Amino acid sequence: MDKEFLKNGYRSVTLNITGGKIDSYREKEQTTGTVRVYADGKIGVAGCLGEPDEEELTVQAEKALELGIPYVSALDGALGRTQDDSAEIVPEKELIPAMQAMLDEIGKECPGFAVSNKISLTWKSDEYRNSNGRNLKCSGSSLDISLLFQSRGSGNLMDAFYEYSGRSFDPEKVISGCKTVYDAYNTPAELEEGEWPVIISAGELLGQAISHFVGEMYVSGASLLSGKLGEKCFSEKLTFGDDRNAETNPGSFFFDDEGTVSPEDRGLLIQDGTLKALLTTKNSAAKFGLPVSGHAGAAYDGVPTLTMQGLYVARTAEDIREIVPGKAVYVMSASGGDYTPSGHFATPVQMAYLVENGKLVGRLPELNISGDFFDILGKDYLGAIPNTLANSCSDSLMVTKMRVSK
Repeated sequence: MDKEFLKNGYRSVTLNITGGKIDSYREKEQTTGTVRVYADGKIGVAGCLGEPDEEELTVQAEKALELGIPYVSALDGALGRTQDDSAEIVPEKELIPAMQAMLDEIGKECPGFAVSNKISLTWKSDEYRNSNGRNLKCSGSSLDISLLFQSRGSGNLMDAFYEYSGRSFDPEKVISGCKTVYDAYNTPAELEEGEWPVIISAGELLGQAISHFVGEMYVSGASLLSGKLGEKCFSEKLTFGDDRNAETNPGSFFFDDEGTVSPEDRGLLIQDGTLKALLTTKNSAAKFGLPVSGHAGAAYDGVPTLTMQGLYVARTAEDIREIVPGKAVYVMSASGGDYTPSGHFATPVQMAYLVENGKLVGRLPELNISGDFFDILGKDYLGAIPNTLANSCSDSLMVTKMRVSK
């Protein structure tokens, strides 16, 4: 009988912000444990909240085999690896005064904005062991600053925002980023309709398309990618997948919940334009005859299913001017869009800025962007840059030509 043991620890301190002031904070701490056992093509799962008793959970998991839940899992072989990325970001006792001092400076630099939302300092740890001798441990910490801006007198719940994520704290960088957003928001800009370079996050552009990478959709023929595994479908500039590398996704773990470790800690789906893999668990990979992709996640008391820790896009340049020396549209917020079954993508953009010569120069009116899935990621794909035009996050922004209309 094969066996897996998992233990997950989570702790966070979250500050709530109203009117530029920290008005409350919340601490959260949670530990969970899981044992999964496999026999005769079946899985038994037992989980607990709190410090796990492995022997007790094992007995419960073996009993759960009687439920007859089918699951194929080939446990990975022996590997020992420990990674600790939990360096101190801000001393916890200094968190509130440090963040309030930063918010006070933002208020001075952006007097027309009322600032709200949250700041979180998070610590995570994860452990995976199996009966084949695999023993993986990972821990990390991250700081997430998410500020919402309401233009005073606008009557809107939100008019702009700023985000930071990372494993260090530079208040001047945050203040400068907020000032960049403030100045651009208060400078009206216009752009003619037509085809323009569009700068957009992977989540905004590909969030609705992730289902097409799911193994089950692929083999059923319902995916835009069906039959294309191993083919060069996209621009050779594009490398895309799941980010489990703490350098570009702070707080992530380098292994999935079935103990799979990917090269460079990234489960790539597209590599240099070639469709390299599809989203699978070990069970779905065996069921559909596909490669194991390392994208398994699970509730502490549940059967593994598909998950992605973060979207990774390989950078092709460090500055937008290396890709687009002239004008471009920076999409900060877009919702309500989708892909048609034939692959046409369109979405309204609620918040966009004009970029010229590498800088945000003004706020564009609400607009629409559209394009074809394979063109957006193929002949029209221009590359990827750091997410530092306005926000300061460790992920990348994609740059592609799209139709821009009002």
